[in-house]
Amino acid sequence: MFAAWRRLKSSLGIKTQEPDLLEPEELARWYAGLDLPQRLAVSRKLASRVRAPRVSRDSATLPAVATGRLVFQQDGPQGPIPLHHVKVELWDRDMGTPDDFLGEGFTDPEGSFSIRYDPADAGEGDVPDLELRYFEPHHTFRKDGRVVESWRRIGSERGPDDHGGLHHDFGTVRVPYWEYDPATPLARLLVVEEGTPPTAYAPGRSLAMLKAVAPIELVKRQHLLQGRLGQAPSLAKIQADYPEATTVRLERESPGSTRSDAYFGERLLNGMFSTILDRDPEAPGDAQAFRLYQPWNAYEQDGIHCLPDVDVRLRLVEGKLFPVRIILGMREPGATAPGSPVTRRTFTPGDGADWEAAKRMARVGATLDTELGNHLGQCHFNVEQYAIAANRNLRRNPLRWLLMPHLREVVLINHAASGFLVGPTGYITRASALTEHGINQRLEHLMGSYDWKGFAPAMPVCEGHRYAQAGQLFWRLLGDHIDAFFAEHGAEIEAQWREVRRFSDDLVAHSAPAFVCRYLRAKVPGKDAPWFVRSERMDLDTKAAEPPPKAVSAVTHTDTPRAGEVEALKNLCRYVIFFATFRHAWANNLQWEDAGEVLYSCLGLLWGQDGTLPTEDDLDVAPKPDEATEMLWISWMLSKTNYGFILSNEEEDMHPRLLELLRTHAAQFAALGLDVRTVSSRINI
Repeated sequence: MFAAWRRLKSSLGIKTQEPDLLEPEELARWYAGLDLPQRLAVSRKLASRVRAPRVSRDSATLPAVATGRLVFQQDGPQGPIPLHHVKVELWDRDMGTPDDFLGEGFTDPEGSFSIRYDPADAGEGDVPDLELRYFEPHHTFRKDGRVVESWRRIGSERGPDDHGGLHHDFGTVRVPYWEYDPATPLARLLVVEEGTPPTAYAPGRSLAMLKAVAPIELVKRQHLLQGRLGQAPSLAKIQADYPEATTVRLERESPGSTRSDAYFGERLLNGMFSTILDRDPEAPGDAQAFRLYQPWNAYEQDGIHCLPDVDVRLRLVEGKLFPVRIILGMREPGATAPGSPVTRRTFTPGDGADWEAAKRMARVGATLDTELGNHLGQCHFNVEQYAIAANRNLRRNPLRWLLMPHLREVVLINHAASGFLVGPTGYITRASALTEHGINQRLEHLMGSYDWKGFAPAMPVCEGHRYAQAGQLFWRLLGDHIDAFFAEHGAEIEAQWREVRRFSDDLVAHSAPAFVCRYLRAKVPGKDAPWFVRSERMDLDTKAAEPPPKAVSAVTHTDTPRAGEVEALKNLCRYVIFFATFRHAWANNLQWEDAGEVLYSCLGLLWGQDGTLPTEDDLDVAPKPDEATEMLWISWMLSKTNYGFILSNEEEDMHPRLLELLRTHAAQFAALGLDVRTVSSRINI
């Protein structure tokens, strides 16, 4: 503002002897360039002035008042939705000189505010030009666990110029803040075209992204350009141009190892494909028999790619998991409708090349299921619904300090994924058998099956089930962390329970309808179904009701906690943090290991001649060159973008207790194949 004032005086021919003033941006750059001892020295000199509190006055003695009400841009079923507990400040706008602070306050539970002020604070001879500014809270943790609060401006409302009266009512101010997208049945953030989301990536994330992608970006661009010029490279050349993938290296060292039955089972236990392994219903009581089922025929397909129902039967033999039978429900080539007639074909290890082709088809199904389910659905979109509800409602409640570090940025990466991975031109839409409609329906079904209530990670099925063991350890440590947090802040969490209720209400209201597929309905009503894992699935007896309830269960229905509701809230927090950290890290970080070789695993294969199952030698059914290079680029980018790790705590927004818990158990995680330093604090890739 001072620079603008100097330029104005200069344009009027007014000379000044004032020295050049540094702009705030210049000071910020200079301070950021200092090392820690230099910053400490500057801070010791300036802290008392920079952090000096504003002069406190009895507001009742101030002659003027500004009132109003903040509400969300979009109404709810009962009308305007109040923006509660938002910090509001009243300022006098000045041209060319710094604005004058007049007063501050907070909105009440109904979004209303009243700020008393003295018009004389606008300056001698000045009449206030009113402006209302509103702020959201942010925090950092000190090393001793104490919280440091700060405020980020989220918007402003211009009031009257030269306001000489003693009262001004801003009326009802609609604020476009963390709005739900009304165009989707899922709980997604509304980001209008050319609009700005209500949050931003941390500065270091952009550099990390650039460092990860730079080595391969030119490779991909060269491949795409060659394709446009009619000189598309071969799949072998495309694969060789990228860094050597894990399966490529293993095949070079031991040919056939990654295509073996043992490796197939190992990756289902501990790879990117790690998922729920149900018992085999055809072998009741057999603790060594398992089943993995993927109902792809339930969804619309493009008729070009081959994506059958996949039913894999597996058996533990001496602590290792082996596939023993694969049943594929094959459509006719060209069939597109959901529920098309299928021919079921069974393959066993004695079928030679057909068995290898069936395993490859099962890997394709597992890859697609991982990307849409374990990764995009259960982590990205699932966590987004908690992020939106938390940002809309948690401001005074200490719950914000616990959850927000793990909810930041997820809406940003999901917004990018909506066009980059899914949607009419998304990579999954182009590279897999599912149409855009089929993908959307699959995601709706998946989101309809996720609930925090009753969730616990599935138990290991054998000693070598490292993923499940690591999940159990991480889950236990999260429980310790959350118990300690509630012991420290539980009283204030309960005192601000109205925010918890509104958080819960938003979650339930915008959740997808519960979806219980036929596979799980077989023995649900009032009967135990010991053949499938219940711990990672929602309460099937409740959610199978008609009409279907919402997928996400309520934590509370009251403004004060009832018996058991604090424990329920702790379970919700544990669930959200688990999927935002450990579960996402496992699915995301192993992309290059399990999806870094086009012929080993991809999102879709074309139909072979006469509807036969193709082998890897048939390159006509493999992804086309453009799709192949995009696949490898995506897998590398997802696995290698490194920013926002829990143990790095770059934003210092996580309680140091969680960091210490993970460091203390780092050796145990390492023994299970997880470098805990690579677990991100939130979903930002």
